[in-house]
Formats: sequence, structure tokens, C-alpha cells
Amino acid sequence: MNMTRILHTGDTHIGFRQYGLEERREDFAKAFLEVVQLAIDERVDAVIHAGDLFEDRLPGAEDLQATLQGLFQLKNAQIKFLGIVGNHEQRRGVQWLDLFASLDLAVHLTLQPYDLRGIPIYGLDFSGRREIEPPRCEGGVLVCHQLLDEVEPDGELSLKKLYTCGAKTILLGDFHERKVWYEKGILVTYCGSTERWALDEQRKRSVNLIDLKNNRIDHRDLQKTREFFYINADEDPVQRLKTADVTDKVVVVYLKSARATVSELEELGRQRGALAVRVRDLRETDSEIEHQPDVQMDYGDLEQAISEALARRTLSPLAREMDQIIRDFRIPDSNIDSEVTSLLEGRR
Repeated sequence: MNMTRILHTGDTHIGFRQYGLEERREDFAKAFLEVVQLAIDERVDAVIHAGDLFEDRLPGAEDLQATLQGLFQLKNAQIKFLGIVGNHEQRRGVQWLDLFASLDLAVHLTLQPYDLRGIPIYGLDFSGRREIEPPRCEGGVLVCHQLLDEVEPDGELSLKKLYTCGAKTILLGDFHERKVWYEKGILVTYCGSTERWALDEQRKRSVNLIDLKNNRIDHRDLQKTREFFYINADEDPVQRLKTADVTDKVVVVYLKSARATVSELEELGRQRGALAVRVRDLRETDSEIEHQPDVQMDYGDLEQAISEALARRTLSPLAREMDQIIRDFRIPDSNIDSEVTSLLEGRR
């Protein structure tokens, strides 16, 4: 029987300078290129990207270069790149996927089905944090970037409704862990992110490989992503840092006692060669928390904290675009008013 194999990926967040580190920005681009090479090695018919190709709507030149490198590699291997727009990269007007499509490097999926070897592929761009009625997609594949009520209590998409939209296969992005559901031959799956976007994303990063003819699904772990080293709350963080090899790793400490200060753990991690040390403070009372007036939060930490908090807020696409303008360090403060005004005028 002829197969139509696809690689399902998403949430690559290319351009994310996590913790303010250039090394982490490079990691996200390298993870995307690893996915491209995996698609070529597996000889799939298409890569289907379920949104958030970029971390924001204004990727840097280095990130565009890495993305184009991967897209050209796929084109040379005669592998289609089909995608939708996620909430992070969503722009006014022309999307990045539209630009890549104009270069014959990608297909921006819409509700007008794209034919992949006789299988209709439908796409729904990010549609906001409100309840969404899934579109009708008879007998095909639906790709969308939304949260299911099965992974977030206030998720905007109902899994039960998805089962009745007519699609045989539903490929999701936005939730960063791999999930799979089957019911009456219908496959619903999140592929997960390709790099750890938040500290609590502990599982290995992976992609889905799917034969669309019979909905047979497999996955492949990515081998070259940055290693995170986790120290649990019931462990002695100082002892673990002194005895473990944390060279070039991101160390995540869940701190529940006052055996060491946050600044001491960060300094010890740096001495041991860690790329970064992040402390998740679980102490609940003032008596458990040392007073550290000299401890400061760097810019990368603040951006990460804001991004993670907003990711689960029910903000409209317009509000998210305004937030991106205000927090974009490449837009001078003197230009923010005009940028926001232009955004609002464009939505009238």
C-alpha cells in the first residue's frame, strides 16, 4: 500500500534568546535544522509545521538565515513544507509563511485544502484565546495552533468537537509536550516543542512521524538539543552541583530549603561550567527565604517570566501584538506610540 508520510513539528520558536543568552538563540535554530535533517533522512513527503515557527513577529537576520537554509534543504530534497501561523509570530497583513510561499519554499495552509498526494490538508492559523468552533474538514487533515481543553482547563478547543469536525487526522501546536489521542480511527496529536521553552518542560523534545493513509504514528527524539539538568526539591542542590557534570547545561534547581541562597547556587553553577542556572523557589514563608537585597533579575529572566505568564492568558491577538511592540527591544521607546497607533488604525 502506498504511504504518505509526514513529519509533524511545531513550536520551534526560532529566535528565542532564552535567559538573554546568544547560545540559547542558536540552540532554537539548530533544533529546527535537526528537524529538517531528520525529515530528509526519513524521506517523508512533507513537513507539517503547526505554528510558532518564530519566537516573535520580528525575527533577526541570523534566524531568517537559518530558517531559509532549512527550507532550501527541504526543497532540494523535494519535501514540501506546509505550515500555519502561531500566536508568537502572527503579524498584521503578510505573514512570514506568505513570504516563504512567494519564494516557492513553503505552503501557507488555509481552509481551502491543499492536496498532498490525494489527501486534503486544511490549516487554521491561531485564532485567539476564546472558544473556537472547529471548521469542517471532511476526510482530511486539520492543522491548528490552539490549546485543547484536555491540556488546559480553559483551552479554547474542545477535543469532543474536534472528533466531529470530519477530519481524520488533527495535528496541533501551542502545547509544548507530546500528546496523542485516538477515537474511532481519528488521530489527534500535539508534537511538542523542539527546544525547552519553559523550565518545567522536562521530557525529551521530539517530533511525530505519521503515515496519513492509516494514521500510524511514531515519534523521534531530537538528539542535539541543549541538555537541562534538574535538581529536585528533595535533593541537596549544593552537593548535586559539586558532584555532577553540568558543563554547558542549563541547571534547574527546585529550591525548598534555606541550605543555600539563590545567588550562591548561581555562582556555584557558573564555577562548575553550567551555561545557566535557574532556581525555582518553592519556599513559602518569609522565615525560609533569605534576605538578598543585592540579588538582581537580569533582562533575560524578566522577559522569560513575562512570556511564560502571558502564554496562558486569554489575550486577544490584538492585545498580544501590542505587547510584542511594547516589549520589542528593537523598537525605540520614541516609536512605540506610532507603532501601536498604526496597529490600531490597521484594525479599523
